[in-house]
Amino acid sequence: MVGPQGHWREARAAPHSPINVHRNRDLAFRLHSFNRDSFNLALLKYRDFQGFLITGQHSGTHWIKWMLSHALARRYETPPPRYFDNASSNDLIGHPKHPRLHPHAPRLASSHSIAPHALSWAWLRGLAAPPPYVVVVRDIRDVLVSNYEKWRHAYGVSFTDYVAGDPRGRAYVCDVWWYLRFKNRWGDVASRFPDQTLVLRYEDFQADRIGALRQIARHFGLPLTSADLAFGAAAGSKARMARHRDPDVDQQALRPTGAGDAALGEAEHAILRDILGRHLRHDFGYDYLPEARGLQVAPLQARRSQAA
Repeated sequence: MVGPQGHWREARAAPHSPINVHRNRDLAFRLHSFNRDSFNLALLKYRDFQGFLITGQHSGTHWIKWMLSHALARRYETPPPRYFDNASSNDLIGHPKHPRLHPHAPRLASSHSIAPHALSWAWLRGLAAPPPYVVVVRDIRDVLVSNYEKWRHAYGVSFTDYVAGDPRGRAYVCDVWWYLRFKNRWGDVASRFPDQTLVLRYEDFQADRIGALRQIARHFGLPLTSADLAFGAAAGSKARMARHRDPDVDQQALRPTGAGDAALGEAEHAILRDILGRHLRHDFGYDYLPEARGLQVAPLQARRSQAA
């Protein structure tokens, strides 16, 4: 009979066994997360904003900023951005380091930043209150397909290898491990400070652009009318955005429907479930695992039905 110690000796004797591979990758992820989430405090510097839009990578950043910028441009009588995929897209909602071009309009910023641990400290918020955050998440399964299709030639690996990802955060622009950190940390913040942190799902914008934009406006305290929101939502159609792509930008931020052939098969689903099962704290209402975990965010339409 082989007891626990026997299994341990077996694992030590086989450094490339699945047990040891998981242990090493998990340790690498925990060390990387601790380092980045403890010492990357840049987000805490930016407090003088009426609102801060935080989006996961491949979660509609260009699209949402474009629509909200058009709604703001109508309300505050400023020129809307010329393109959605170059620097002009930051004219009304930019990186917090960007200069403020329209002082009479609300000061809004956007970022892919992952919340540091310090953002969950109530005593720190008492000393220096952060701005209200709107956090946009997306189904990790769709994020992986989207990111791989955009960067597959640069990555030079199979889709299966990409799904397994790099827990050290070095090999890919975005992978399952990056999105794990994003969801875990912002899930922690939103769970503790729900009044200051509104979570929306990318799929909410797909189902109801006006309704999702209205949620942002309410959370940031923006006096946008129904006409302003409708104007912004109309600008977000794929046909209209395709006419506002900068011809000098090579990267395609607007991915055509059905582009690419990457898809999660049985092997990729098994890899993903294994990683999420070991590390995910908040699933935001997505059915990744048999049982729900942490912060649950219902689709926007379901939330409205419950409130009615």
